[in-house]
Amino acid sequence: MTIGYYISKINASDGGIYQYSVYILKMLLSSNEIKKIYLFYSLNQKSTFGTFLNNSKVIPVLHDRSGRIYNYQKKLAEFFLTRYYLRQSNSTFAYKLYSFINPDRRFLNRFKPDVLHVPRQHSPSYNLNYPVVVSMHDVQQLHYPEFFSPLERIYRSIGYYTSLSEASHVIVSYEHVKKDIKKYFKSIAADVTVCAVPMNEDWTEIKAQTDSDLLKKKYNLPDKFILTPAATWEHKNHRAVLEALSILHHQGEKVFWVSTGNKTAYYSTIEEKIKELGLEDQVIFTGLVSDADLVGLFKMTSLVVIPTLYEAGSGPLFEAMRYQVPVICSNITSLPDTIRNDEFLFDPHNYKKIAELISVGLSDKNFIERNKANSLKRITELQNGDFAPAFLSAYQSAIEFHKNKSKSA
Repeated sequence: MTIGYYISKINASDGGIYQYSVYILKMLLSSNEIKKIYLFYSLNQKSTFGTFLNNSKVIPVLHDRSGRIYNYQKKLAEFFLTRYYLRQSNSTFAYKLYSFINPDRRFLNRFKPDVLHVPRQHSPSYNLNYPVVVSMHDVQQLHYPEFFSPLERIYRSIGYYTSLSEASHVIVSYEHVKKDIKKYFKSIAADVTVCAVPMNEDWTEIKAQTDSDLLKKKYNLPDKFILTPAATWEHKNHRAVLEALSILHHQGEKVFWVSTGNKTAYYSTIEEKIKELGLEDQVIFTGLVSDADLVGLFKMTSLVVIPTLYEAGSGPLFEAMRYQVPVICSNITSLPDTIRNDEFLFDPHNYKKIAELISVGLSDKNFIERNKANSLKRITELQNGDFAPAFLSAYQSAIEFHKNKSKSA
């Protein structure tokens, strides 16, 4: 089977989608069923994906379009696709205009993979000469609409609807995401397959890690700290850790916290909370860090804390378990099934419980050893898993769907 894999402009700042993309790519490269991969990439990915681009199974395809004419064509094409679905008429004129105008469609049709997999919610083009598979990571806007502006909710609703309607198959990582799609997007014809994320290897291509002494100097780190790798989106719930640290502070326990990840617009609200609670000397937000720095921080930290309110799947939880770092996390979506031990879970709204688990996770040797033993057991189970068959089955379903759709057109 020949796969097209579209990673263009997926970067570390995209957080979990970036790591997910790497996990899938590594699985495709290791699968004997996949003979060739058209890897669609952008110029700024040469350093992060360089080793992959040089793989003997990979045919690198640079796709890094920009410019006034290109952007105009893209927006116009998206307008006609949206118009086609919103009007719900029998006329296909708007859809034909979308297909004709979209510059990415003309480009992608030059190639002949059996299927194109886009590891994010939206493909650069649909109605190709071959099937398109998209990975849907969440429908968070339906659970926490207050985290999104009205325009963001409208854009997501329309974008998800058109993507789900156009895809030949949809891949999700967890059953709860599939249930949400089936519940909120009942009219989609393509099937949805749960394909567990193949986290049997590190997401990092370069195994190097930054030395702890260098990290201490670079980020002004204390000897002992807790770590939360997460961009400052509201649903990541950084506030919960701040509230927990404040509780501990009032109990006479001073805990230092390091949080990595892209600083979003919501970071200003987090800063205000830090000042309000008087935690300026206990908290470090590094912003986006390199893979080597992140691995180094994982291996330096005393405890990883994941307080998220919504998560399709947590890369930091897997990595903490992999690196044998004590980890506690919220009891939402896929996280309980990932860690599979209630002792290390907390209600993300229960700041007192979070404070209690942080304190225990830093001081109780028996708790720490039980935590590590649980992580070792879980990561061993995950590393021994065979993830490729589910993806290959989804690709085959997409091919069949595309054939049947073409026959009926």
